[in-house]
Amino acid sequence: MSKTTLKVAIATATVALAVSPAAAQKTLNAVTALQTNNAMSQSFLTTFVAPLNKKAAGKIQINYVGGQEVVPPRKSANALKRGQFDMLHAPTAYYIGTVPEGYAMLGSNRGPKAIRKNGGFKILQDIYAKKAGAHLLAWGESMTSYHMYLAKMPKMKDGLPDLTGMKMRATGTYRPLFRALGATTVNIKSSEVINAIQRGTVDGFGFTDQPASVGMQEVIKYRVVPNFYQTNTVVTINLDTWKAMSAEQQKMLTDVGIEYETASVLWTEGVRAEDERKLKAAGAKDIVLSDDAAKRYLEIAHGEIWKELAKRSDNAEKLRPLLYAPGNPEFQVDRKELGARHRN
Repeated sequence: MSKTTLKVAIATATVALAVSPAAAQKTLNAVTALQTNNAMSQSFLTTFVAPLNKKAAGKIQINYVGGQEVVPPRKSANALKRGQFDMLHAPTAYYIGTVPEGYAMLGSNRGPKAIRKNGGFKILQDIYAKKAGAHLLAWGESMTSYHMYLAKMPKMKDGLPDLTGMKMRATGTYRPLFRALGATTVNIKSSEVINAIQRGTVDGFGFTDQPASVGMQEVIKYRVVPNFYQTNTVVTINLDTWKAMSAEQQKMLTDVGIEYETASVLWTEGVRAEDERKLKAAGAKDIVLSDDAAKRYLEIAHGEIWKELAKRSDNAEKLRPLLYAPGNPEFQVDRKELGARHRN
């Protein structure tokens, strides 16, 4: 074999290796900001990670590293930006200091399908890229909502819970509402809530409509009805990692992400129904607000969120009409299919 022929052969082999499926596979290390056993984390693993690994076999592989034991939740967004791992599944409450626009999803009554169509999602993607150094891939579990949970009966004022003198565990998700109702808010990890209630460190907390997924039904005495907000849990990818992927890999992630936005809603509804049974079996009682009080309660909840966003971001007025339409919700899945749970 001549030297020229040998060089051509080596070059051909090198190109073949470069484009082979094994060489092209991209492994993404993923972390959840919530506990691994939290229903939100399980939804991500079940309705996004598992389908993606199956559909993108040989192209993309997601390696789940873990939850709060990997990095403290409030440091997870910065850890993603630094490239400590590639993908993060987290409530935007843990991004609020960096991306206050996450409040827009929390205070929204439109789902990801609607805001992808009206341009709201693209605006949020641009914001996440600029402020968080991350590509906003998907908004999952969007019809999971929140409740106020209490270890003791609150005083009532004008038909609403009066939290004056009460200590409530809260992240940025719940803080505006709880403070508007008079509470002192305490910042602790969700994994510490049960002990905090038992020790009397806090009198209550805000959480999704699936508290039994992490055993919280054992310390809940009262739940305030109605539920409020939509969960603002998003999947983000380190921006450098995203840009380094091929167009084919990006499309695979985007397509599965869009499927996950609906699949996760249906999956978490099954968890919510089971949680409801466990909560009632544990003896929790509902504090059901009257129609008038419920309306005012939800107006306070949404109003405080949008007010907080307006204080922190010049994008508030641009986002509000795209994500929030009072009296005209566009949820990800028809409410009748999920038992018409949402009143907002």
